[in-house]
Parts: sequence; C-alpha cells; structure tokens
Amino acid sequence: MERAPNALYILEHRQIIIRGQVQGIGIRLWLRNVANSLNLFGSCRLLPDGTLQVHVQGERNLVKQFIIACKRGPSDARIDGIEVTSLPLDQRLGAFVVER
Repeated sequence: MERAPNALYILEHRQIIIRGQVQGIGIRLWLRNVANSLNLFGSCRLLPDGTLQVHVQGERNLVKQFIIACKRGPSDARIDGIEVTSLPLDQRLGAFVVER
C-alpha cells in the first residue's frame, strides 16, 4: 500500500531486553541486519547478566516489525522472552551498531 505524499511518520524509540540463548550464535549481527533492512537506527550489546540490550528507533510500523523479529530470533537462538520499554527519541542514534 502506498502512503500519501503528506502522510505523517510517527517515530518511536524502544529499548528491548532479550532473554534466552543470546551469546555465541551471531544474534547481534543478525539484529543489525534486520535493523538495516528496515532502515532503523540503534544499537545492541550484551549485558553482564547475559541478556541482550537493544535500542531501536525509527518509523513506528518498522519498529513493530523489528520487535516481532526479536521475539522470533535467528534459527540458532532460543528466545525465552523480551521486555520492551518506550523511551524518548534520541538524536544521537545513528546507523545500527553492535557494541562490544
């Protein structure tokens, strides 16, 4: 479906915490590829407790698609659950990066 030329794009910023088997399976690169394919900004990094923290920002419907992908994960992942939090827009976020 094509959007009207003057359609409003609603931007959102979400923090997503992913729990499960998220280490050593390439999930961070997979998330970067998904985000890039959807033209989303953000970052992801492993936290000391073994969870994965993701920040994603972009057009609302694309962010929703990204969240659905996070629930599914790549084929090697075991996603036990995700926690999504709304945050204020962050102008510092750029192309999706994997933080070390």
